[in-house]
Amino acid sequence: MRKLSIALACLSHTIVDGSQNILPVVFPLLVDRLHLSYGQVGLAAALLNVSSSVIQPGFGWISDRCPTRWFMPVGIAWTGLFMSVVGLVPSYPMLLLVLVLAGLGTAAFHPIASIAVTHASGDRRGFGMSFFSAGGNLGFAIGPVVAAWLMTWLGLQGTVLVIIPGLLMAAAIYVWRGEFASPAPVFGTHEPQARGPIPWGRLSRLCAIITLRSWGYSGLVVFIPLLLHEQGVSLSLAGRALFVFLFFGALGGMLGGYLSDRIGRQQVIVASLVSFPLFMAVAMLLSGPFRWLFLAIAGISLLASFSVTVVFAQELLPQHLGVASGLTFGLSFGAGGVGVGLSGLLADLFGLQMSVWLLVLLPGIAGLIALTLSPPRDRRA
Repeated sequence: MRKLSIALACLSHTIVDGSQNILPVVFPLLVDRLHLSYGQVGLAAALLNVSSSVIQPGFGWISDRCPTRWFMPVGIAWTGLFMSVVGLVPSYPMLLLVLVLAGLGTAAFHPIASIAVTHASGDRRGFGMSFFSAGGNLGFAIGPVVAAWLMTWLGLQGTVLVIIPGLLMAAAIYVWRGEFASPAPVFGTHEPQARGPIPWGRLSRLCAIITLRSWGYSGLVVFIPLLLHEQGVSLSLAGRALFVFLFFGALGGMLGGYLSDRIGRQQVIVASLVSFPLFMAVAMLLSGPFRWLFLAIAGISLLASFSVTVVFAQELLPQHLGVASGLTFGLSFGAGGVGVGLSGLLADLFGLQMSVWLLVLLPGIAGLIALTLSPPRDRRA
């Protein structure tokens, strides 16, 4: 295991996803300034997620065939640049354009970075990918807290400071670019099992699992601050609630990757997703310290499967690591984006609280589907 490579990829993942996830805390101020409906908020979040996902398999396909290490620093800087101007946009159409452009940087970054982590992890792929995923989840946790601080002290124009960590991280990746040289293919590319047919049945079920989990996850990330804001909770406290959910989710991602190397990928996916609705429901119904406790447990439960599904896909497609990574990360962003858009419309029609409760149930359905998966190295569909 090459620790420096994994550390750099993990930190860069934190910066990219942290830059992107300032949006949930910025939204309440944009709603007031641009007079947005919940449907418009959902559409904006959807466009960011979809633009960062639809072409990820394409970037992954290119990364499987061409030297594309430069995607990492450029993707990091590009994302930081466009997210830094979100607070300066004068109109809703301009907001949509900026978010679409920001998503392209994310789409370029994720496949090549996950390939680098896979190569650096050796035979501890679950553990290595869990660190990479934890970096992104940590960024998702830190982003709202930083955004809340920036909005409190500087207002919407405070988003311009987001460019600074992006440029610094891009420079660091360029300086240590030699750490990301790709060795010979892994996962037993020359073994007979790697040359078998693509297991479309399991791959389609895995995609359905990721879609439902990501819809629930992305929707909760966007609408929990809005729900708390509607209930009279301060923007700062709403940001801290989201931080607890996502920070402990990052820890859960590391725990899930570690356990998947020992007890199996499917077992971790099923247990984490099936248990999530119960923990999240309790968190929503309680108040005070117990709400914070169950928010933390719910975050651990939901994101324990995140890195595991990436490795599961890579083991299903051992000769196409870039495509597998792009597909899983792309679905995570894309399905979440489309789902957030639909959830925004549901919130306008039936109320925000009803929409959030529906989001809580989706990962549990994904967990039930995961019961039908068989181990990745079993080449039967």
